[in-house]
Amino acid sequence: MRDDVNTKRRAQLRLAVMAVLVPVYVSLAIAVNYFGAVHEPTPHHVKIAIVGVPSATAGIAHELSAAPRGGFDVSQLTSVGAATRLLAERQLAGAYVPSPTRPRAIVVTAASPSLAQFVEGVLRQAAARQNRPLTVLDVRPMPSGDPTGTPNIFFLIICTLAGFLIVAVLGLAAPNLTEGQRVTLVAAAAVLAPTIAYLIGGPGYGAFSGDLGTILAMLGMGILYTVAVAGTARLMQLAFGLAAILPASLVLIFLNIPSSGGPLAPQLMPGFWRFLSHFWIGAIGLDANRSILYFGGAGVGNDVLKLLAWVAAWGAILAVPIYRRSTGRRRRAAAAAPARVPQAA
Repeated sequence: MRDDVNTKRRAQLRLAVMAVLVPVYVSLAIAVNYFGAVHEPTPHHVKIAIVGVPSATAGIAHELSAAPRGGFDVSQLTSVGAATRLLAERQLAGAYVPSPTRPRAIVVTAASPSLAQFVEGVLRQAAARQNRPLTVLDVRPMPSGDPTGTPNIFFLIICTLAGFLIVAVLGLAAPNLTEGQRVTLVAAAAVLAPTIAYLIGGPGYGAFSGDLGTILAMLGMGILYTVAVAGTARLMQLAFGLAAILPASLVLIFLNIPSSGGPLAPQLMPGFWRFLSHFWIGAIGLDANRSILYFGGAGVGNDVLKLLAWVAAWGAILAVPIYRRSTGRRRRAAAAAPARVPQAA
């Protein structure tokens, strides 16, 4: 009797230790990754242009290229129209038009409010060194109801959590579901989560605006992104079992959300996070929704292909552990089957 009590106490102690380790893991992952991604914003090869005759703009071009070193990639253009077009296509982060009286800075806030603000500040300093006031032209401003783009970030977070949690919860609560039943439930969650997020954020609070095509495209991208997150989580679950919740949370939450940049443009992030932003799924989803909401869907096709490639890449990476795990289950089932026959008899 006493041994049973001690065994139960040891089991409860192990559970208690695990209960403490979970918030420690979450706190550590958030602190290391989220703080690491947004601390000390510094420009890295931010593309800007100087508009004017090269002989007259060479000095300011050299000045911007030199400080900070590697911070700006400065090109020279001869017309404001060319600069405006490249900004609208998100090939430039800003342009500077020198003038003996009132120079102009041209930015595109919808591409990234943080980057536009940073570029404007740098160009304002350049104009101030010449004792000239600066005029700012924004070729694609943010909507009045969404000046920072933050609702788009929270939309991404909602879709991420929905895709991750539906797979994790089904793995814990209903491990014996058929794959068809599991896919049906995941698909339902992938449709419901973006739809609910839009209905509350859009009609509810006015955070999202656009015509019917824009809203449908946003919802479609949210559904596809949620399915991609869930698909990645399920591949990890097939490879590692219930233990997959730790690597899946690391890949899909604690690396994913910070590497998207959130309110901070990838060009201002530290090297590791800037590298991840080129191909990590959160950055793809955020850029896709930004394209839909603010740029008429330009470039969304590339983002769709990247999402599909992301899931395919994880499938290739995890193919061997998934095969080994499924083969091991079949062998154990085959070995246990003869042992059950005499017992049944």
